[in-house]
Amino acid sequence: MKRFIACCNTFLLVFLCSFVAVAQQKKISGKVLDNQSNPLPGATILVKNTQVATISDENGNFSLNLPAGGKTLVITYIGMETQEVEVGAKTSFNIQLQAKAGSLNDVVVVGYGSVKKSDLTGAVATLKGSELNKTPAASVDQLLQGKIAGVQVTTGGGAPGAGATIRIRGASSLNGSKDPLLVVDGYPWGGAGNLKQINPDDIESIEVLKDASAAAIYGSRGANGVIVITTRKGKLDQHRILFSTLQTKSFLANKPDVWRDPIEEATYANEAAITGGAIATDVPYIGIFRPVGNGMVYFPSIAELRGLDPNKPQWPYDTDWVDLVYRSPYSQNYTLTADGGSEKTRYAISGNYYKEQGMVIKNDYEKYTSRLNLDQKLTENITAGANVILAYTKAKGQQLGVGRSRIFPAYDSTGNFFRTSNTDFGNPIALANQLLNQTKTTDVLGNVYVNAKITDWLEFRTSLNSKFGNSVQDQYDPKNSTQRALDNKGSYGSIANGNYFDLLTENYFTANKNFGEDHQLTLVAGYSFQKTINRFSTLTGQNFVNDVLTNENLSTAGTMLISNDLQRFNLSSWYGRANYVFKDRYLLTVTGRADGSTKFGANNKWAFFPSAAFAWKAGEEQFIKDMGLFSELKFRASYGLTGNQGISPYQTLDRYGSYKYFTGSVFETGFGPGLAGANDEQGRTIVSGLGNNSLKWETTRSLDLGVDVGFFDQRLTVTADYYVKRTNDLLRLKTIAPSAGYDRQWINDGEIENRGVELGLNASIIEGADFNWSVGGMFTLNRNKVLAMGESDQVLIGSIYESVRQQISTYTVGQPMYVFYGYKSDGIIQTLDEGIAAGLTGVDAQPGEIKYVDISGPDGKPDGQIDSYDRTIIGNPNPDFIYSFNTSLRYKQFDLSMQLYGVQGNDVWDFQKMTPSRQLQRWTPDNPSNEYPRANATRGYRASDFYITDGSFLRLQNLTVGYNLLPGKINKVQSLRVFVSGNNLYTFTKFNKGFDPEVGENGINGGAYPRPRAVSLGVNVIF
Repeated sequence: MKRFIACCNTFLLVFLCSFVAVAQQKKISGKVLDNQSNPLPGATILVKNTQVATISDENGNFSLNLPAGGKTLVITYIGMETQEVEVGAKTSFNIQLQAKAGSLNDVVVVGYGSVKKSDLTGAVATLKGSELNKTPAASVDQLLQGKIAGVQVTTGGGAPGAGATIRIRGASSLNGSKDPLLVVDGYPWGGAGNLKQINPDDIESIEVLKDASAAAIYGSRGANGVIVITTRKGKLDQHRILFSTLQTKSFLANKPDVWRDPIEEATYANEAAITGGAIATDVPYIGIFRPVGNGMVYFPSIAELRGLDPNKPQWPYDTDWVDLVYRSPYSQNYTLTADGGSEKTRYAISGNYYKEQGMVIKNDYEKYTSRLNLDQKLTENITAGANVILAYTKAKGQQLGVGRSRIFPAYDSTGNFFRTSNTDFGNPIALANQLLNQTKTTDVLGNVYVNAKITDWLEFRTSLNSKFGNSVQDQYDPKNSTQRALDNKGSYGSIANGNYFDLLTENYFTANKNFGEDHQLTLVAGYSFQKTINRFSTLTGQNFVNDVLTNENLSTAGTMLISNDLQRFNLSSWYGRANYVFKDRYLLTVTGRADGSTKFGANNKWAFFPSAAFAWKAGEEQFIKDMGLFSELKFRASYGLTGNQGISPYQTLDRYGSYKYFTGSVFETGFGPGLAGANDEQGRTIVSGLGNNSLKWETTRSLDLGVDVGFFDQRLTVTADYYVKRTNDLLRLKTIAPSAGYDRQWINDGEIENRGVELGLNASIIEGADFNWSVGGMFTLNRNKVLAMGESDQVLIGSIYESVRQQISTYTVGQPMYVFYGYKSDGIIQTLDEGIAAGLTGVDAQPGEIKYVDISGPDGKPDGQIDSYDRTIIGNPNPDFIYSFNTSLRYKQFDLSMQLYGVQGNDVWDFQKMTPSRQLQRWTPDNPSNEYPRANATRGYRASDFYITDGSFLRLQNLTVGYNLLPGKINKVQSLRVFVSGNNLYTFTKFNKGFDPEVGENGINGGAYPRPRAVSLGVNVIF
């Protein structure tokens, strides 16, 4: 009996222990999906810090018993980012994994659809995930610069809120639009200038469609490439709140090269006056009053500046204009986001506030953006959604000069702004405080869609997209504050309004069908219609009664002028694409789009833009697999046509206009054929408005040959492309004979070619639990050439610059776009005989002057004279190549990233070449310089290669160090990252001291807004 009781007790104890163990476990289940909501079979689900794990089945489903203490699931899948999920009280999970950047499973968004990266046939580059988050950026163009081969992002300065010039595989038009098309969440917004309306924190991925095969689906708008942006969406079974902030302090990266010593400034000015022919009593700095404008200004003597004049006290003023005009500004950026999703609803809503102070005083930029992204599953087969972006910006201030003489104070003895005379408009402190220059913009962009799954292989999608924008620019120059105010009878005020409306409807079918195991076919066919209405008006007032209300009461102006404009144009399109895959190795894409635009003549409104691409996934061939060398090997080839309609509407029509002219007492208005526009380079009013009913599409033909190679399970990837783009029927303005009664007319003629090589490399060198190290880089070489311009071989372009009294840029057949045109020089003349022998005369032949080269004459041979026959191509602002290098390291919770960006072999026309530090190195009899000419106040500079400077540079673009808090350390905080970042830290260059070598697309440095060096502190937190 005792033995029986003992056995019962033992059994009861074992049962109770087992019951307690089972009671401490919890059964959980779920489903693992990719970022397109497709099931992922074979995913590993591990309970963190335990040996408990399972694998998802063929439908992505899994279940396991959660052991005691198990709090976190770790989900891994080849080609996907590892994800950790807190269990909490939940027992059912839908887990959505994101593809690793560069993975063959990565889904790439293309026009009207998406494909796996491994199935791409065209030249498409992608930025997503960690590639976007490595470095902080206040604008999308900052994200793009130096990241993608074939994409050149150029910023002409560091003004707050300033945009950038983006070129994909070079410029493909002379006078038409050169900007790539921007597509956001499937909605073509227009040119890439609209990037400012997007908050970088809202971006999920950026795809750049570079070749005709990828861009042809956008037809007339894809000739300059396409930038496709996908904003963040809510994730399945995740409800999060995200907050990020970036606090930035900026500094002058290059202190302007100005006079530091008024004595040196005065000495140079006196020497320049004497060299220029002035007698000793006419030089400026001799301690007398001199006439300036309509007044008399006292200029101290050099002895007075030194404090050595026994009869006068030392000059009291030595104004450092750099310190007064520039500041060390502070900027702030905040983003708050809430996102999440369930089986039926996914949402993401965000708000952003960004305020940037400019380097120049009174120069500021503010931006508010908000975004709503909503997707709702209405039935099993119907999904609807909406995407809305609201953006408001305010920019104020202007660029100010710092070259004013140090002997002049900022304020006079009464506390007013110092002016040497009533026509002295050069005091930058006065301009900063007196002038009004402010622009406000409001943009509302949105689209709604319905997607219907008709069968398991056929879908239909319809969307309605709209964009409304408004801009208001306020300007006011008080009485006698600027030359413009003086020219407008004393004071000037204006209000310029712009209203922009765009409506687009898209309707297309997508069919995706497999035929057996070897054949896969995807078809897209659709129709779109776009209507655009733009209205502009400008109200201008002259000679205001007083300055109290500035431009808020234009009715108080003595004279009022009104101008307005209306533009309407439509675009209608049919498009289709077929993707065929055979045995997952041979891929063919055929695309066609027919576009009809109201901008062109009756017989040329429609054009068809086809393309075809083929790819061979050689890495899937058995004989390649047997090598054991490649994880990917794919060869690509594509050819196709894209179009450009980037001109204003109504150019096919003869237009009438009005013009106000002053009779001596009143303004009269005249009407007649033609439109009076701005003044040309010679100051004459340009008359346009002569229609051309034969205008047609500008067409670009593109060939692309590429290869994608991967090694070591994609830890090393290389992408290389060779391309040729030829654009013909160029849309350009032609100067016509004055006898026609017009000056310019839009025509189609000419041809441009861009050809080049692109190389992109990424390597994950070390992948460990505690330490990761990856590197990447890109190289782009583009050769641009003007092949033809109709009857012309050369056209001078751009402004006539006052210092050289000539245009300096040209389009010339056989040369790249924007090449510089002028005289060649050969150092500095050392003797009078040398100057005369060079063909120079008079003052130009004197020692110390620039030695120009006689290269031609009327018969094409040197004739011993320096004249217009000696002008030639003297420089090329297009770089030989651009390149970048980036690296990222992670050690446990610490991370570091760095990016270098370089431009090599471009020439810059540097109007700031003769800076004070170089004037101090000028030619004198005691310093026979062969680089810098003598001081000469009356010298007439010629447009020559004296101004040409090497603009090559290598910039330490960004350096970021961050710390990531381990999950679970703070209650309800999923992740927390704190980082310090530096931008524009150092630039290696031989360019002009005090100026940044990165100038505009035309390569001209006229003294750009200084680019700041910035240090930022940032925090990213997810709840």
